[in-house]
Amino acid sequence: MTSEVFESWAIVELMGHRKRPGYAKEVEIAGGKMLRVDIPVSDDESVTEFYGTPAIYAIRPATEEVCRDMAYRTYGIDPRPVRPVDYKPRPAISAADESGQDDDGEF
Repeated sequence: MTSEVFESWAIVELMGHRKRPGYAKEVEIAGGKMLRVDIPVSDDESVTEFYGTPAIYAIRPATEEVCRDMAYRTYGIDPRPVRPVDYKPRPAISAADESGQDDDGEF
């Protein structure tokens, strides 16, 4: 018995009432089955998300046009969450700084 691998444009509905329109296909990661959804953000770029099967409520196959239109209307330009400010490392601490003294040797 062979199983058919799912691969299609679709609207994926997730628990928590979230919908992800895009190109969906079954993939295996770390020995488990997941659904990969490539959400279009422009004609030549997409954002990829992976979902485990327990998180999926429904998969509605759709045309590419329907999925792209829904993605653009839902997310605007980019569906990625707001990213935090970049991490900036603190400057190195000199031996004088660690001793608690300032530049002229006083505390």
